Amino acid sequence: MGAMFLDAVLLLIGALTLLPYLNIEVKREGTAERGEEKRLQISKRLVVGILASVLLFNFAIGSFRIFVFASLRELAKGRVLYGLLQSLTTAGSLIAAAGLTYLATKRLGRIKRPLILGMLIQSLALLIVGVPAVIALFPAVFLLGFGGELLNVSFDSLMQKFIPLKSLGTARGVFDALATLVIPLSQLVFAWLIEGGLKVFLATSITTVLAFLATFSLRYILKGPSV
Repeated sequence: MGAMFLDAVLLLIGALTLLPYLNIEVKREGTAERGEEKRLQISKRLVVGILASVLLFNFAIGSFRIFVFASLRELAKGRVLYGLLQSLTTAGSLIAAAGLTYLATKRLGRIKRPLILGMLIQSLALLIVGVPAVIALFPAVFLLGFGGELLNVSFDSLMQKFIPLKSLGTARGVFDALATLVIPLSQLVFAWLIEGGLKVFLATSITTVLAFLATFSLRYILKGPSV
């Protein structure tokens, strides 16, 4: 379990190094006024609501690796199996990226559909990873990678559509720093809880509830805008 804490602490230290860059001004170069006029005009409250929902989701999903470590720590060949699981996560991401590329070329669907779908898939992965059987880790990590790619690409597109270009760089930097801070905090909290005796399935159930709550909150927030 000590490796869990060390992993989370190192990630937290890395996140803290991003803080000095939050106030860097991002210049606009070659931006067409016509393209800017087409950008959706939304309130700051809506932007904050979107960011809060995604950060809550990141807090829930950030503990996923802790649950994987907890399931593998009793196995003699846990390290080898963890490497295999990582390859499944990568495979899921590649398949999702290929699917999004196809949809983009065909101009099918809206941004929020793959975004919400990705969050739902990752929420399901959280629930599966808590099943007390090592075999459950395989579909869980695949779904994590698949859903994560859907979420990341769609969220980038969402930010580009909602936030003016003059503020996009700053907004993206703030969100990346906050998201990077949230993940190790989640890992530290749940590593400490599991070390204290909390069952992995109960911990994953808690994070799954948080993930679904964040997903449906974001879906409600995006119900009005046409995206």
